Amino acid sequence: MLPIQAAVSPEQVDSKLKELLQWFESTSTLPEKIEPIVMLRFLKCMDYDINATKDLIQLNYNLRNKNPNLFIDRNMDQEMTAKCLNVSDLLILPGVTPERHKVLLFRMTDFDPRTRNSVEETKIFFMMADARFTEPDVERTGDDSAANAGVGISDADLADGDVQIVDMNGYTMRHLAYVSIFVLRVYMKFLQEAYPSRLRAMHIINCPPILDKMMSLFKPFIREDVYQMINYHTEGMESLYELVPREMLPVEYGGKAGTVAEIKQKWMQIMRDKSAYLSDERYWRVTSETKSRWSWF
Repeated sequence: MLPIQAAVSPEQVDSKLKELLQWFESTSTLPEKIEPIVMLRFLKCMDYDINATKDLIQLNYNLRNKNPNLFIDRNMDQEMTAKCLNVSDLLILPGVTPERHKVLLFRMTDFDPRTRNSVEETKIFFMMADARFTEPDVERTGDDSAANAGVGISDADLADGDVQIVDMNGYTMRHLAYVSIFVLRVYMKFLQEAYPSRLRAMHIINCPPILDKMMSLFKPFIREDVYQMINYHTEGMESLYELVPREMLPVEYGGKAGTVAEIKQKWMQIMRDKSAYLSDERYWRVTSETKSRWSWF
């Protein structure tokens, strides 16, 4: 059970955010730069606890720098990355649920196991996440437009967590041979321990007969509390509609959020627009020369 979040005033959030931005700038074991909205996500994820937020940030960038091939050395124009973008759909769906959760959907589009690449798929997931984290999750209305720290953002702009939908259509035993255990371990550790948004639920749809075998591969890397969040929809989509608003889903899944192609194109364009940010190592890489003790002077 998640802890009940204590009420925090906008003034308190503003003060905490400013303190964390100053701490980030002066800490030599962190990159040179961070977007204020990303810092606010870290803070909100940890229920506005400054010390817990600092620990989360340190872990996030520590894992990134231990695995630069997944989190830092990335470019949408790289040949293998471009290929993987074509064989899978990773969608961030418009809007938020009534519980203020953001919904993500993943599915294969090319069922040939030889098209799978664990490194590139993981890289793409976190590229899209990093692009998303610089954008508000919620459309502003009325008082929600109040900004924190003078940077034009508010914690009301951000979702209270993520819901993931994984469409398993097309998966076979042959696909398991193309799963990198090392990459899976890093992916799950980062997602469960270093990600600046809490996972609230995971839904598995179009479950294949080999699902038990696949989950036995993944389970050693899944925390028990996360494992309990997984819902298996084995009798069609109706049980999913009871937990995720149907209208939020793509047309292909019975919803009204637009087609998969339309939603994907939007996020592909956002990633292209943010390609300079995603590849700018000042936001991601820690080096001994990144900062000095005199950075404030």
